[in-house]
Amino acid sequence: MQFSVDDLVRLAKRENNSKRPYLYVNPVQGKHIPTDPRDTLGMCKALADIINNAYKDDRLYVIGFAETATGIAAGICSFMDNAVYYQNTTREYREGEQYLYFTESHSHATDQMLCSFGIEECIGNIDRIVFIDDEVTTGSTICKLIDIIKKRYRSDNVKYSIASVLNSMTSERIKELKENGIECLFLSGIPHEYKKDSIMNISFDKERHITITAESEPKYRKMTFIGRGNPRMITKFSEYKKNIMDYANSVIGYMDSDHFENVLVLGTEEFMYPTFCVGEMLIRSGIAENVRIHSTTRSPIVASDTADYPLYLRYQLKSLYDERRTTFIYNLKRYDRVIILTDTQEYNRGLWELCRALESVGNNNITVAGFVYKS
Repeated sequence: MQFSVDDLVRLAKRENNSKRPYLYVNPVQGKHIPTDPRDTLGMCKALADIINNAYKDDRLYVIGFAETATGIAAGICSFMDNAVYYQNTTREYREGEQYLYFTESHSHATDQMLCSFGIEECIGNIDRIVFIDDEVTTGSTICKLIDIIKKRYRSDNVKYSIASVLNSMTSERIKELKENGIECLFLSGIPHEYKKDSIMNISFDKERHITITAESEPKYRKMTFIGRGNPRMITKFSEYKKNIMDYANSVIGYMDSDHFENVLVLGTEEFMYPTFCVGEMLIRSGIAENVRIHSTTRSPIVASDTADYPLYLRYQLKSLYDERRTTFIYNLKRYDRVIILTDTQEYNRGLWELCRALESVGNNNITVAGFVYKS
């Protein structure tokens, strides 16, 4: 599949972010905007082909960036020839784990972590680390992590690359990184601060933000899958992919009808890649005619019914992972069936509120498919 810049870029306004008041929303990424999973996987394959051509002989350790790129990073890996190890950065702290800490200065949530368990052994078995993000503007966040890895581990023989769907670095910055041993690969290059002024000129008098509360548990069906391969820790990608495909098959097997016209597969925060697999499998198996995927997110973005603006409705919810944290879901509508995929370990008020948001636009057939990591 071929993708133009217009296929991959919509501008939206960040809420209360003076450092970078706008962001690029990718309509085929499967995060903020409901997307056909085949388009998302097609985009992933297009970038994977570039990486495959560049590093035919390298054993790769791939790191995807939370939260937005966790889905596409794994999706890209699924089409890569030499992706030996895979891991996401995360914002979900787990008691007892050790992390490499770094910051993403322009983000709504600046703190990032990479679980350090297994990295030293991994580095001894790979040739290159490929950092995957949806969009790279300067590369400074990734460079912070590279510096930490270089200082912490004996990695003199390891090479580094940044791969992204969009790259808005200046040519001078790309050259500077290459001189410092960091190569940049990307699907589409866009000018630095591309169309920034267009978002600043939009009137947001018609903001559409809804806060959801739920005092009682709504109706939903529930299934649980137990599997290995938590991507917040280093995992062999082949094993992780097999577990996710087994999970997808279990979800499909739980469906109670031979055919649905419209299905939504909804992920939660960093748990995005399984939505690609389940969504594509629903279409391929003939169970669903039309499937859309997207997920909840920490990103507070202004929603408005202004013409041609990408996000027309925003729901504010408690996080399924931490009730003290706020998350958002955008552009909900009615489907014949909704499947929520999540790796949270307990169902809380955040799930109730997500179901209530879905119900508010007419969704009454909801299944929650939990993924529990086996230790």
